[in-house]
Amino acid sequence: MNSDLDNDLLRAFVTITRTGSFSRAAKLLHRTQAALSLQVKRLEDDLGVKLLERSPRAVAMTEAGETLLPYATKILSLGEDARRALQPSGQVETIRIGMLEDIAIGALSRVLERFTSHHPHVQLEIVIDDSQALSRMLREARLDMVIADRQQVDALPAFSWNERLVWVAAHGFRMPSGQDAPVIAFGKGCFWQAPALAQLDASGISWRVVLSSANLGAICSAVEAGMGISFMLEYSVNRSALRILGAEDGLCQDGSVQIGVFLREGGGRSEQWMALYAAICAEVATGRGAELPVVA
Repeated sequence: MNSDLDNDLLRAFVTITRTGSFSRAAKLLHRTQAALSLQVKRLEDDLGVKLLERSPRAVAMTEAGETLLPYATKILSLGEDARRALQPSGQVETIRIGMLEDIAIGALSRVLERFTSHHPHVQLEIVIDDSQALSRMLREARLDMVIADRQQVDALPAFSWNERLVWVAAHGFRMPSGQDAPVIAFGKGCFWQAPALAQLDASGISWRVVLSSANLGAICSAVEAGMGISFMLEYSVNRSALRILGAEDGLCQDGSVQIGVFLREGGGRSEQWMALYAAICAEVATGRGAELPVVA
């Protein structure tokens, strides 16, 4: 009689496929890479098939691995559903997160939505503000977690990565020939504006400000309408409506901003809190070459 599949082994397999890396998965699961490799080997031996192909640069699923993945995901999800169903309905944990608007409009919002749907006993309170204001609220223990510009937060980040600062335009927009490029600028206090404009100067592009706003949504709407070009984090770019300018537009894009995830000092960290932190780090690390942190 075959034994039931081990959830720990399935979790190791699923985490590796989601992160695309043994090292990242090991950090998320608080295990060594050697221990994780052993778990995968045990799962493969149990099933009698090879699940993963490992190379120096990537990890790929075999045909058997692709077959197993949806079943493994469903098994783990059912276990989480059972645990949630048995939790006392009155126990609600509130986690307070502060972030830049530039981060909030990216894919992270979908990660937070999925997290809350899977953790109904966790209530998220989101604060959108600039980095300096978020730094102050973190220092005053009014926030549990902050995602902001590393250079503007008075704390050491638990996790950080470099995010490209790019110039964007509507898909149908073309840089004017022999005229100043119309720039849609941010209001006063934007620390990224001077280095972004310096990119235009370094590329020999003359420019003039045609609209200025402190509201990112208003700026995105103006750019999508074809009124001009503006800059933002690559993470924030809605590629269905905007394109990133490049060499064909006469622009050399080489700017970046270091974004950090900062944690409130002191206080206990629940299993749900650690799951949220891991989900956020996994989202922002994807495709950026950042090493995932170990959640203490």
